Amino acid sequence: MTAVFGVLCAACALIALAGLALVAPRSIPPITGTCALIVTLAALAVAIRH
Repeated sequence: MTAVFGVLCAACALIALAGLALVAPRSIPPITGTCALIVTLAALAVAIRH
């Protein structure tokens, strides 16, 4: 169940990033770095829980 939640969160982040690219393409690089940090921390949390 945790893996399904992780995949869902990653898919939502990618969809949000694609929507942002359509609305404000100049703000993609800072947001991408933030998303990468959040996904990395989430993966670390999942690894610690297992």
